[in-house]
Amino acid sequence: MNTKHMSKREESMSKHLQVPVWVMAIGMSVTLIGGGVVGYMTHDAATARQTTTGVPSELKQVVSTYDTIRSNYYQKTSDKKLAAGAINGMLESLGDPYSVYLANTDKSSLDSTISASFGGIGATIEQTGKTLHIQSILPDTPAKHAGLRVGDQLIAVNGKDVASMTVDKAVAKIRGKIGTQVKVTVKRQGTRHTYTMKRAKITTDTVTGALSKQNRHVGIITMATFSEPTATQFEKTVKQLRKKGATSFVLDLRGNPGGMLDSALAIASMCLKDGQTIVKVQNRAGSTQVYKAGKTYDKGFKVKEPLSILIDGNSASASEILSAALNENRAVPLVGEQSFGKGTVQNVASLNSQAEIKLTVAKWLTPKNHWINHKGLTPTVKVAYPAYAKISGIGASNLKPEQTGTDVKAMQQMLAALGFNPGTVNGYYSADTVSAVKAFQEKHGLNATGTADDTTLTTLMQALSAKFTADDPQLKAAVKAAK
Repeated sequence: MNTKHMSKREESMSKHLQVPVWVMAIGMSVTLIGGGVVGYMTHDAATARQTTTGVPSELKQVVSTYDTIRSNYYQKTSDKKLAAGAINGMLESLGDPYSVYLANTDKSSLDSTISASFGGIGATIEQTGKTLHIQSILPDTPAKHAGLRVGDQLIAVNGKDVASMTVDKAVAKIRGKIGTQVKVTVKRQGTRHTYTMKRAKITTDTVTGALSKQNRHVGIITMATFSEPTATQFEKTVKQLRKKGATSFVLDLRGNPGGMLDSALAIASMCLKDGQTIVKVQNRAGSTQVYKAGKTYDKGFKVKEPLSILIDGNSASASEILSAALNENRAVPLVGEQSFGKGTVQNVASLNSQAEIKLTVAKWLTPKNHWINHKGLTPTVKVAYPAYAKISGIGASNLKPEQTGTDVKAMQQMLAALGFNPGTVNGYYSADTVSAVKAFQEKHGLNATGTADDTTLTTLMQALSAKFTADDPQLKAAVKAAK
C-alpha cells in the first residue's frame, strides 16, 4: 500500500513502514464482503421455536458437557466463558477464518470499522521517545473545546497513569461510549492540567484526494476502507478535485481490505451506466441476487471521466468488487499487483449488546460470473512494489551495537535503501552499521550516537515512507493509464 498514510484520529503512530496489510468487511443488516456483512437474521422463526421448546439432538452432548463442567470442575467456572467457548468451537469447526465470534472489544472494533467512527475526544496521540504527547487536535471536538494543546504530555486518563503505556493502550482508555465522560491529565510546561470532557462521535476520513504531481489534471483518490461515510466522502472528493482541474481519476485501493457492501455498490454505481451489473451474490442454494447500477445507489451522481484503479495483494473483497465491476463494464485498467482473492460474503448477527457472530453466508461473482476466491484479480498493467517497500517492520524501540536479530537486519535494509551503507546486511549490528546509523542521524539532525534509539527508528521509518511516496512506480503507471 504505497506506504499509506495512517489515520491520525486518536490512532497509534506506528513505527512500521506501512506496506499492505489485509483486514476486511462488506455489509445483521450490514453486509460485509471480505470480513464484512450482508444482512441476515441469526435464525428463522421455526428454528427459534425449536430452540426455545427443546434442544436439538445434536446439541444434547454440548448441553450435557456444559452442565457437567459447571457442576464438577474443581474450580468455579464462568457461564459466559463456557458459552463463548462453545460458540467459538462451533465456528472454528467450519474451518473458515471469516466466520468468527466477536465479543466486547472485538465487537466494538468491527462496529467502529463499519461506521468509521468512535467515541473519543478528537486528539491524535503520538509517542516521542518514552513519552506520549498530543500530536494534533481536530476542530470542533471535545479536546479543542476543553483547551488541550498540541505538545501537551499525556500523563493520566481517569486518574490512572498512562505515561508508560503504549499509544494503543492509552488511546483505548480515552475512547469509550459516546456521551460518557473522560478525564485527561496532561503536563504543560511542568504543570499538570486535568480536563473533563464528554466523548463525542469522531468520524474518520476513509477517502482522501489530491492532484497528481506527475499530471495536475489527474486526481488521486485513496480509499482506506468501505465504511458508512465512504460513498459520501468519495462524491465530495470527486467534486473538490474537479474544481481543482482534474479531468481523470486514479482510484487507489492498495491495502484496502473492503467494508460495507452498500458503500461499494454506491461508488461502483457512480462510475457505471444505470443498469450495468455491479456484482452477483449467490447463496448455498444457488439463488443469485444481482446488484445493478442506478439512482437507488448513486442518487444520480456520476463519474464519467477516465479512470484507472490501483490494486495489490491486500486489496480485498469490496475493493475487488469495485475493481472488477469497473474493469468488466468500462474496461478501466487495473494497475499494480494481483489482488487478495476474497470471494465470500459475511453477515454480522447480533447476539446481545456485547457480542455478535460474523458468518460466511454466500459467495460473490463478478459481472461476468467469475469467482475470484483465492485467485484475486490480475492487473491489466503489472507493476511490482520496490523491494524496499516490503521490508519487515521493526518491533524494537531501541537497537544497540553488537546486537543481532531480525530487527537489526530490517534496519540495515532500510539504511541501505536510503543510501547509507550498513555493511553486510546480516542482522549483526556491526561497526559499519554504527557508522551508517551515525550518518543517518547527522543528516536528520539527530544526536549522532550510532545507537538506534526510538526517535532514530521512527525517523528511519518516516524517511523510507517518504522515499516510497516520491518513487511510487505503481502510482506513476496508474496516472499514465487514467486516460
